[in-house]
Formats: sequence, structure tokens, C-alpha cells
Amino acid sequence: MKDRDYKEVLDKISTPIVVIISNDEGTARKARNKSDFENKFSVHFMNESFEKTYGNLIKVGYTTEQCVEKLSKEVDWYKMASDCMESGERQMDTFYSTNANAWLRVHMNSTKSGFIIIAVVNVDKDKEREQQLVRQNLRLAALTDELSNSREELKKRLENITFLNEQLEFHAYHDPMTGLANRQKFKMDFEDWLKSVHNEGARFGLILLDLDDLKMINDSQGHSEGDGVICHTAEILKRFKSENMRVYRYEGDEFIVMMRDINSQDTILNAGDMLLEVMNDEGIEFSGGIAICPDDGENAEDLLKYADMAMYEAKRKGKNDLCFFKSIMRERFMEKVEIQSKLNKALVDGLFQLYYQPQFDVATNKLRGFEALLRWYDEEIGWINPEQFIPIAEETKLVIPLGDWILETAIRTLKDWIENFGFNGIMSVNVSPVQLKKPSFIFDLQDLVKKYKIPTENLEIEITEGVFIDNKNEVIGLLSQIRNMGIGLSLDDFGTGYSSLSYLQMLPITTLKIDKSFIANITDKSGVEANITDSIISMVTKMGLDTIAEGVEKREQLEVLKNINCKNIQGFLKGKPMPKERCEQILGGNYDLADHL
Repeated sequence: MKDRDYKEVLDKISTPIVVIISNDEGTARKARNKSDFENKFSVHFMNESFEKTYGNLIKVGYTTEQCVEKLSKEVDWYKMASDCMESGERQMDTFYSTNANAWLRVHMNSTKSGFIIIAVVNVDKDKEREQQLVRQNLRLAALTDELSNSREELKKRLENITFLNEQLEFHAYHDPMTGLANRQKFKMDFEDWLKSVHNEGARFGLILLDLDDLKMINDSQGHSEGDGVICHTAEILKRFKSENMRVYRYEGDEFIVMMRDINSQDTILNAGDMLLEVMNDEGIEFSGGIAICPDDGENAEDLLKYADMAMYEAKRKGKNDLCFFKSIMRERFMEKVEIQSKLNKALVDGLFQLYYQPQFDVATNKLRGFEALLRWYDEEIGWINPEQFIPIAEETKLVIPLGDWILETAIRTLKDWIENFGFNGIMSVNVSPVQLKKPSFIFDLQDLVKKYKIPTENLEIEITEGVFIDNKNEVIGLLSQIRNMGIGLSLDDFGTGYSSLSYLQMLPITTLKIDKSFIANITDKSGVEANITDSIISMVTKMGLDTIAEGVEKREQLEVLKNINCKNIQGFLKGKPMPKERCEQILGGNYDLADHL
């Protein structure tokens, strides 16, 4: 029975009643002396009849000692309470209260849970009223037991609520899949550790870990396999948990290791190297970025941003490594943000331009064709290097509409040159891996060929090895469709990635471009680059592939390429990238680049 129900029953009794009860469960059994009894019991209820009759005598909240002062010191209240507790039987006594100016009777009852309930009632000489009082007291005794049971039940419910709250708190601050602390817990711990920075001059660091090539695992083996790698990583990280090292799953395949008591960069670097070694031993690779508080900043968001910059630097350098944040990374990041903010507007405003760099046949000095190259001039920044903005365009997917514009502009130019100048060479157009994966790419390409009615043998699609990273078989199928249309396929930057000569047998390419890094040192006395280039050209020529050497800037380089039978060259020696109008001067016979060969 709830307390309010108990009070409602008391209010229905016309005889004045006051209930004195222990302040908390178990107090009665702990009350071993008179002082405890007088101070640890207090008035919990008075019925309306008592309040009307003696409301100025006793108040709710009065201790037993205060009640004794107001009622009577002649009654041995503590002895009655002790006898009641020991025997379990009700105790009664009658006394005259000078303050109340009435004869009163006290009834003491012991409950199952050890409470003492004292009912002080007015003595009515009338027998019927006396009997009624007895019945009421019996009802009161029953109510006390119900109240005790109700409190027992309430206690159990509170225990259940406490357990549920603990569970809710765990789920609020932990990742459900791995059991690691989550980003919310990281923020709380960060603020806690930051206090030691301010109060003690301490230092702590963050390692932001990003699993390498998880997307490839998800695409090739399924997301359940990828989730398994994430959970395995979490189990390894749990081994490193300690008072000074905490680990978190931040999001997706990103984890955070937070380490304090850092004396130098070597402290956290050694821990990171150990973690990398353990991960590698168990078949997991990751790239990590390190930022230190307060050296690099005191804001969690900033430090994570800096650690993220360092992590991407590790990926750029080849993955499966750790890098510290450096201020130059922030400068590069700000440049990236500025370029990213301008990219979309430049596309809408038509600020991009296509330049064309000529390619020449080494043996005949004839023009093979042109490679269409994207250029961007910004009034505030000036000329922006494609190596700066193309990766950003790919990351933001703006390379798709940008690539569509490049492809149509180059094909339209090819059409113009064929009709106006009898051009019968190759127009080579670079296509980003992101653009190539667009579901409608083949259909869009077919529509452009039909729209401009160009001979497909005059068009060449230039790709890089990056198109094969995710799904090699699917890409090869797509390239085969392009080749079946009669369009040439050129593989750019060969030798700088992971491909090999045997790998080329799988690809439906028609042309191989030798990267300028080989050409730059092809005249060295050691002859290493010359021998490598000679081997590549000899092999692919036997495979029926055309070859183009990029970055040819010196006549000595050209002589070497002639001797090893390289088919075509492209570079500043023969011509820089130039606008359409300059190319048309060459095609119209007003400017002969071949004289420089």
C-alpha cells in the first residue's frame, strides 16, 4: 500500500491519531539505545481529526523526543518500543497529557520489516467508541504491514531501475558492435584529461586509426567480413587499454587511442609502432595520424582534425604507417578548403578550359594527335595545378559533371578539327576512375559518339591504374565494351603503381604511356632507367601495343628513345599544352612544331 493510501484511511477515522515511524527501513532494529529511538523516529502522518484537535501540539516531522516533550515524560516510551520489538506484540499505555488537556492512549506495533508504529489516540469512555477504536487499531496494524510490503516492493523496483540505468549508461557511452567506448565517451574523457593539462602541465596525445582498404573487403567479400575485421581490430585495441591508455571506436572503420603522460613524441610513437606491429601480425593494416595536446591544440575537434590530416598523409605515402601532425598540413588543408569552395562555382561559371598537348611519331615526325588536359585559372589564386584540384574533385564527386564536360568538349573539338582541317589523328581524353564507375558512363559515351558522328578510331580514352583498385573484373568488362566500340584505350603513368607486364595481358588497352619519372633519368650513365624502359617497350611492342613516352624535354632523351624504338613522344621538347586556337594554327599549317624534332 502506498503512503497516500495509508493517509486516506487514517483521515476516515474520527478518533485523533498520530503515527510515529522510523525514518528509514532497518533503523528500528539498529536503534539500540534511547537516544537512537528518540532521534531516529519521527511523525510521518496525522489524520485530519488529530490535526483539528491537537494540530498546534505536534507537527509532521517531529522526532520522538519532541513528541515526548509535548505529550508526557512519565511514559517509558523506549521500554515499550523495545518490548514491542522483542516480543512482536502490541504494547499500550494510558496517560494524562497536560498540554493536550486530555487522557491519551499509546499503541505500539512492530512490522515485518522492523518498523515501530506508534498510534496516540484520545481515550473515549464510551465502550462502543472503545471497540471502534480497537477495530481501527487492528486495521491500522494491517495497514502497517501493507505499507511495509509496499516499501519492500518499492525497494525491488528501485533496484531494477538502478540496474536499467546502469545498462542505459553503458549503451549510451559504448559502441554496440565492438563494446569499445564511443565518441561521446571520448569527448567526456578528453575534457577530463584536459584538466590535468591546465592543472599539472601534463601532455596527452591522440592516434586516429583508419583501417586500410576496408572498402575493398566489403565490396569483394561482403560487409559481414568487413564487420569481422572491425571487431577483430577492437579486440586487439582492448589489449592495450590501461590507466594511461584508452581506446574508442569513433565511427565506421576509424578508432582513437588516447594516451597520457607523454614525455616526448617518441613515447606515443613507440606505442603506435607496437600497435601497428601487433595489427600487422594478425593480418590488419591501418594508417594513423598523431596529434598532441596541448602542443597542437587544446580543442578535441581541432586535434581530431589535425590527427585526420596526419592520417591522410600516412595514406598518401603508401598506407600502413603513422604520421605526426605538422603545421604545414594545416596550411595544405586550408588551401584544399579554399579550392573546394571555388570548385563548384568554377564549374557553374564555366571557368575551366581544355588545353591540348601534341603527341608525335618518333620515326616519321608526324603528329599522332593531342591529349586533352584540363586547366583552371582563378582571378584570386591564379593558375591552379590539376594535381591540386583533381583529387578534390574526385573526393567531392564533382569530377563526374566536370568529366562529362571534358569528354563532350574534347569530342566536339575533334569533330571540328576533322571537318575544318581534315584532322585524322587521335584525341586522347583522361577519364577519372570515379567518372568511369558512373552507371551511365557507357551509354553517355555512346550518345556523344552518335551526337557528333565522330569516327571512333580517332578517340582514345586514357585511364590510370587507379580504376582497378576496387573491382578488377567489373572494370575490365567495362573497358572491353569501350574497346568494342572501336575507341582506343591508353594506360597512363605505367610503372608508378602496382601493375606488372604480365598484368597488361588482362587489359584490353591499345596504348601504354611510359611515365615521365623514367624519362627524366633515361640518359644517366648507369643506364638503369634506359634498360627498364627498353625492356618495357620491347615487351609491349611484341604484345601489339602502341607506346608513348611522357615528359620528353631534352634532345638527348629523344635520342635514347629512338634507339630503343619508342613509338611516340609527348613533352615540352615538341610542344607544351596549348589552347584550341593555337592547335588550330598548327593544323592549318601556320605553325610547324615538327621543325623542332
